[in-house]
Amino acid sequence: MRHEQLAAKDSFTKVDIAAVWPASGQIAPLPVLDIDEAPAGSPFTPTPAAADVPAAVGGLIVTSYAALLGSFALATVNSAQSAFMIAICGLFLVAYFTVPYLFFRQEPKAGPRPSLGLFLRQGMDTFTGRSTGTAALVQMLVVPVLLTFGALAMGVIAAIYL
Repeated sequence: MRHEQLAAKDSFTKVDIAAVWPASGQIAPLPVLDIDEAPAGSPFTPTPAAADVPAAVGGLIVTSYAALLGSFALATVNSAQSAFMIAICGLFLVAYFTVPYLFFRQEPKAGPRPSLGLFLRQGMDTFTGRSTGTAALVQMLVVPVLLTFGALAMGVIAAIYL
């Protein structure tokens, strides 16, 4: 810092900023492209949200979260208050899956979705590249399935020690 270096007169090294940061004159201008500015087709063409994912995968996800809620109920329901909280969690679960259901009903039909067997054989494209069907299914189900096992394990431990 400057106040610590005042004893020496030339304590700072002067840096030429142009050597560190390029000036606007040193940057080449963008090339001019001769392209037609009119859109090729319709200005808006909706794309399906999950055209390569079968509906059975959605059913598996709903089932895994319902199993998670059931494991919470088995592990914790011993009073009216805990039953009330499980009911509230059930309402949140219904809302959690109702919104995507409504969104999928609004999008245009892009044709039949693949079957679960075809999905497992062909896989799907993701933002990070191609995934096999099994790897994609594991990625979709790992959180609710492991949470279910964890909640069941906690319930068993609580039943043994409490």
